[in-house]
Amino acid sequence: MNRYSERLRTLQESGLPADADVCEYYFAHRRDLDPKLFGKNVSSDEFAMQVRWKSPFGIACVDALKQHFDAKMKAKEKETAAWFKHDHEKMMSDPSYRKTGGRAIDWYSTIDLEDFDFEFNGRRWSLTEFTYSFKTGRISPQQDLIGIDLSGVRLRNVRLVNLCFANACFDGANLDQVELINTNFPQASFRNARIMTVRAQNRSFFNNADVRSAGVFGIHPLSDETLTAPVRFSAISYWTLLSQTLTALFRTPSTAPGWKVGQHTTFMNNTVTGLTLPDTQALREYITWYQFTMKRIRTLRDIPILPRIGFALAVLTTKHWTSYKALAGFALFVDVVFALTMWLGSGALFSANSGFFDCFYSSTLLFASIGIEGIKPISHIGQWIVMLEAVAGYITLALFVFLIARKIEWEY
Repeated sequence: MNRYSERLRTLQESGLPADADVCEYYFAHRRDLDPKLFGKNVSSDEFAMQVRWKSPFGIACVDALKQHFDAKMKAKEKETAAWFKHDHEKMMSDPSYRKTGGRAIDWYSTIDLEDFDFEFNGRRWSLTEFTYSFKTGRISPQQDLIGIDLSGVRLRNVRLVNLCFANACFDGANLDQVELINTNFPQASFRNARIMTVRAQNRSFFNNADVRSAGVFGIHPLSDETLTAPVRFSAISYWTLLSQTLTALFRTPSTAPGWKVGQHTTFMNNTVTGLTLPDTQALREYITWYQFTMKRIRTLRDIPILPRIGFALAVLTTKHWTSYKALAGFALFVDVVFALTMWLGSGALFSANSGFFDCFYSSTLLFASIGIEGIKPISHIGQWIVMLEAVAGYITLALFVFLIARKIEWEY
């Protein structure tokens, strides 16, 4: 809901009274406010679709929807418990019951909102009557839940049918065992949410959804049908990756790497072979790398020490392929290590130098392949160190060129 907050600040700067109904104020002054929110000659219903849920009418509708979701899930839990009890009793009393398979049960509660209504101002309203009460665009045949704020909602063992959640807010939500049928989430926000085992069918998609700092533990399938435009995600930081890898080298992590929600987007149990479009190439490669890396880090203590160290080094270098900051940090680290080596080896391995900064200056020139200045190797070991730094500099420069090329390829 960051865009909503930003636009709300714009309304406040444009004269929104502190005690005013934001929805009522916006629709009353929409002609004057839209150019300030979206720019001149731009027409958009995005803010209108969100602000309607902030009115007293909209708040009553959202509260009733949450109660409707809870009632559906509780009814299914009771039905499931009764089925298990009946199944157990039949299994214990009828030896042939196992062979017949018994009666099947639908594990999911279906939510299509066809049976939903709520009370406001002394009368009952359907969702369609609510949406038609505002001067916004119409959608059909899906139920209009565009822009709704369902932060923190919990949905488990549900089937969502013919619903549109474009620009909706699911920040901090928990979606577990959810089946989608013609239910869409374009540009919806799932920050800090947990998305676990979601099955998308029949024109369901997540185009441009915001999953930064969320846990995406299985959207099936992640394919060209469910994702024609990549989701917005936060990549794992180099220092978090470094910390988790070094920790796993020496002891089994207390928390399984790759499953913690809140620091960055965690991708686990996702199949990405169906992502073939150029726009989703970078996402596909990142998810593949992340899931493989986290799985290996969790089992790092189970492999021999030399392969363990080799994998750790591979992990720390492959992160450079996607991050300018990580590669720059690595280059600075290598530069400082060689500078310290020159400084500590002054007089024995290298010609005498005045101090660390002079060594750092000479090391930087050598690392950047500019040349040697100010300090000279006076032993074979010193010559080997100079050659190693020169090679490291060339490799790092090549990585920078490779990274720039990859960024351009992902962009275009």
